[in-house]
This record gives sequence, structure tokens and C-alpha cells, in this order.
Amino acid sequence: MIATNGSCPKPADRLSFFDTRKETPPMKLNRKMLATKPSGIRKIGQLARQHEGCIALSIGEPDLDAPESVRSNISKAILAGDTHYPPNPGIPALRRELAHSVSQRFHADYTAENTLITIGSTEALASALFAILNPGDEVIVPIPSFGLYQPQIEMAGGVYVPMDISGSDYQVTADQLAALITDRTAAILFASPNNPTGTIQGKSALEAIKAAALAHDLYIIDDSVYDQLVYIPEFPTLMGDPELRDRLIYVNAFSKTYAMTGVRIGYALADLPVMEQMIKVHSFLVVSAPGFVQTGCLSITDIANSESVRLYQSRLTMVMQALDAIGLPYPEPRGAFYIFPDISQFGIPDETFCTRLIEEAGLALVPSSCFGVPDHVRISFCYDTNILEAGMKRLASFVYTLRNA
Repeated sequence: MIATNGSCPKPADRLSFFDTRKETPPMKLNRKMLATKPSGIRKIGQLARQHEGCIALSIGEPDLDAPESVRSNISKAILAGDTHYPPNPGIPALRRELAHSVSQRFHADYTAENTLITIGSTEALASALFAILNPGDEVIVPIPSFGLYQPQIEMAGGVYVPMDISGSDYQVTADQLAALITDRTAAILFASPNNPTGTIQGKSALEAIKAAALAHDLYIIDDSVYDQLVYIPEFPTLMGDPELRDRLIYVNAFSKTYAMTGVRIGYALADLPVMEQMIKVHSFLVVSAPGFVQTGCLSITDIANSESVRLYQSRLTMVMQALDAIGLPYPEPRGAFYIFPDISQFGIPDETFCTRLIEEAGLALVPSSCFGVPDHVRISFCYDTNILEAGMKRLASFVYTLRNA
């Protein structure tokens, strides 16, 4: 077992780590927000920082730098005085560039008017949900999935309907959808590649989503923030399908593709009647994304990310080899930079596994309960190879201890 510096929390502290109950506030507050748990991923980060020397493989934060040209252009734009209000939906040149790039990639015909520049993909998703949902509308979300979907759906007045696809090789099926669709279902929201598994929805899964959307008049929200970090030759997608043009909302960002998580520029594309409502929501929520940052991102779609994809793929290979040696099974990632090993063999909750892993081995991973399912942990492999190797050694030592307890 690997010892770490820093004191271990008492058992009571361990139990309270994921407990979000607070004292009753003296005045009335939003009931939805009171019932919403803070991010479990951030809580893991907080606990890791309490343990000196802890290796954190818990955040999807690439260790690469944003492209030098983008950084330089942002600096030039702000020094040139680009500090005034830009148009609400984004500067026209960047909207045109993104519409052209997406249309080229997916053989579609989007224009600047179909395009919205947002504060990261998070705000793009929020703008979409607030634009399409009426109170009580249901949104089906295949899980495991990123934790922000549920609170955003509920904040927009909708009802979150999780659909566990872990038993179908992490693929959506027509039967699963049919079992959950009601007369209140308004949308299906999914991510491919997926966070936390790195899996990609195949052609049959996408056909099931398409058929359900057409048969029941549903929107499809396609969270594609990782769709340029893919490790297979052909990437199935619904983008560009003319039958879905009126109901498909495409969401993306520069954050993961170009290692620009802190720059906070995302974008969305949708049919004009939907986009007009999204622009309203966006303008009321944030007014606009910063103009000088948008200016600095012009021509970003000319920057290839093939080297970073090859780097992440080599890191993935190393992590998979380590997990195979440790004896932890996982669905093989086809994209993104996460892997999702199964820890059910140890018979302890994933939250307990992760807190003990920090305390006893000095390694921070994310429990799968943060993504809606039990018995797994998420490992981010967007870190330097030396850090990943050290982390895998600590994981191996911890697993050895559990098996020999």
C-alpha cells in the first residue's frame, strides 16, 4: 500500500464527503437548486488537494496548451481595444467560419444564421434546453452521462429521464427508447463520444434514435464536444441527415479539441426556428461571449488536431495495458480521453473506492455515481505519460491491497 502525506479524514468525514444536506436556510430559496447536488467531480478534486502528493486523474483538463496562434490573436485583439459588446449570437466572421466547417465535415448546408457562439458547450446546452422545453417535458438521457445534464434539464423546467445503456454494450436500443417514451417526452440528449466511457454510438443506435425522434416528434440534442477526438476510421453521426434538420441541435466547443477549457468558447447549430429561440435564451443569460476572444479564435478551424489525437491514443493504449495487467475490465474507448473500468469485483460502493483510493494510495479518480451508474470509476488520460504511469502503479497497489485484505 502506498502511503501519502497528509492526514486521513475520520470515518464521519468520509460519509459527509458526498452528503450535500445543509442546515435549513433562514429564507426561501429555489427548491430545485436546494435539491441539486454540487458536482461530485469537483468534490473529488477538493479531497485530493487535502492530500499532499496525490495524483489527480479526475478532470478532463488536457495537459496541452491552446494553439499559440489563438493565444497570440486573443492578446492582439484585447490590446487593440476589442472590449465592447459584440453581436449577441457572435461575431459574423466566426459564425460563418463554424457554419462552413460543420457543413463541410457533415455534408450539410448550415449558415451563420444557424450558428450561435456560446460560453462553452455548457451554455450551448442550457440555451438549447431552455429554448425547447415546456414545464414537465421529459428528456431521455442515456447513462452513464456527464453530470450537468440532469440539473440543466430540471432548471429548464423539464424532467430528467435516465436510460441505463450499460447492459447493452453502452449502445442505445429501440426497445430501451420505446420503454421510456411517453406523451410528455420532448427530446433525447446524448453524447458521442461519451463522457465518461469514451464509447461511440454505432449506426444501429443512431438509427434507433432517429426513428424514435421522427415517430414521436422529438428533438435530438447531440453533445459532440469530443467528436474531433476519435480513434476509429469512421465516425457514425446523425449530423447532415436532412430528415432530422428541423429537430437536431448540434453542440460543440473548442475546449477539448484544442485544449482551451479555460477560454470558454462553445457553439451550437440548429434549424432557424429553433436557433432563433436559442439566441433569445443566450442573450438573456449571458448577452454574448467575449468579443476579443471570438476575434482571437478566427481561423481556428484551419488548425489540425491530429497530433493531439495520436498523443491521446498512445496514452490510451498505455492505460488499457495497465488495466489489463491489474485485472479491471472496461468498455474500450473509441473517442474522448476517458476510460471507465469496472470495480464491482471488490463489493464496495464506487464512492468508497474513490475516497479510500485517495486516502490510502494518493490517487484521485471519479466514482461512477457522478455519472448515474454504480460500480465503476472514470480515469482521465489527458495527462502526461509519466503521471499516468505513476497513477496506474498506485491503482495497482491499491487493488492488490483490496484483493489481499
